[in-house]
Amino acid sequence: MSSAEYLRKRVAQVGKAEAVMEEMIRLGLLTDEEIKASKLTQSKIKEIMVELEPTMAEIYQIRAKLNIHGDLAATLKLIRAERIAMVKARREERKIEKERNRVIRQEAWESAKRKKAPFLGVGVSERLTFEGGDLPKIVKSGLPELVSLGNIAEAMGLTTEDLVWLCYERAATETDHYTRFEIPKRAGGTRLISSPKPKMRVAQSWINQNVLAKLSPSEYCFAYRPKKSIVDNANQHVKKKVIIKLDIKDFFPSITFNRVRGYFEHLGYNPGVSTVLALLCTDSPRVRVTIKGRAQIVAIGPRSLPQGACTSPALANLIASRLDSRLAGYAKKLTGDWSYTRYADDLTFSSNSEEQNIGHLIAAVGHISRDENFEIKSEKTRIMRSPRRQTVTGLVVGDDVRIPKATIKKMRALFHNIETKGQEPVSEELGKNALAVAQGYWAYLYMVNPEQAKKYLKKHHWLARK
Repeated sequence: MSSAEYLRKRVAQVGKAEAVMEEMIRLGLLTDEEIKASKLTQSKIKEIMVELEPTMAEIYQIRAKLNIHGDLAATLKLIRAERIAMVKARREERKIEKERNRVIRQEAWESAKRKKAPFLGVGVSERLTFEGGDLPKIVKSGLPELVSLGNIAEAMGLTTEDLVWLCYERAATETDHYTRFEIPKRAGGTRLISSPKPKMRVAQSWINQNVLAKLSPSEYCFAYRPKKSIVDNANQHVKKKVIIKLDIKDFFPSITFNRVRGYFEHLGYNPGVSTVLALLCTDSPRVRVTIKGRAQIVAIGPRSLPQGACTSPALANLIASRLDSRLAGYAKKLTGDWSYTRYADDLTFSSNSEEQNIGHLIAAVGHISRDENFEIKSEKTRIMRSPRRQTVTGLVVGDDVRIPKATIKKMRALFHNIETKGQEPVSEELGKNALAVAQGYWAYLYMVNPEQAKKYLKKHHWLARK
């Protein structure tokens, strides 16, 4: 007879209260003496019965298992197995919950990154807040409405991850976003060229076409502008009694990351967007070294406009606009009716007056340039008076603009050698394609004097070959 059947039988025989009392005594919960001494009332017994119900239910379950299995050791093993399974199930539930929370956090992180970048490197992340800015000013200027990291990436056709990868400032890295090489300067030394790799070129081209191309530099600037050339620059100084040429030292390198970011903020973009755009448009000069057996590209200077990026010329012109305005304004105030132009880093002043205070002008140019965070390379300053030869951006300026005779002489000699010796022997002598060099000379001549260039083309028809 099972325990449940026994209890039902006793309840039928002696009543529920008595049956419960017997069971409590049998289990050792109450003794006969305690029952007599306490004089338990019927209501008290009922209270105890209610309290004991969960315990009795568990006892009945254990008894049922003992009755089913008959083997206590086997039953205990079964209970232990059930508990182990329960612990494993709880552990699996916690694991699933932990993974679910991780996915939620990751999705929140990815969502946040599309709107803002929390950190883009040491020294460039202190203003990474994608709030504020002047949206009405941006709209009025016809510029793209960029307010977040996701905005920029979507506009450029890049993923957020790619954009962060392109922007991230690293003092040393195994990956370089530029191909770097040096070319010789005409006056001696070398110039570092940083040519952007494909993804960086995509980002910079977008900025150049959609932001910078919609802005106009000062009227005194003639370099890196459509339909403007060295001829237009030189024409501003024809038939002048005195010409002064000055040179800005390290023009592109002097336009640093902070200046570029400040310019984008000036356009109306918030600090976060301005930081991202400035990081895409600047880079540190770098060298390749081996550290602990691993090749690293290490920064050796502050971030600035890289020579080779398509955005650098336009940004240089735009940021130098204030310098142009101040220098032109000062020149107009001087006695002598001075004219001013800038072609990249070449500053040119000219006057046709007898009254000239050249010393004051040169000193003022140095002071204003320093105030605008540029430096004049004093050793390259030149003063040219008529009737001696005067040159501006490599062209002779007198009654008109012309190419120097020495250049024409070299061009004629090259044309003659190609016709008498042949293109291939001359290419071997030059170490470069002779036809390409000749066509470059001819294009230079055509820019300055189209009529004279046409005469050479008629005489040397092979110049038209592709």
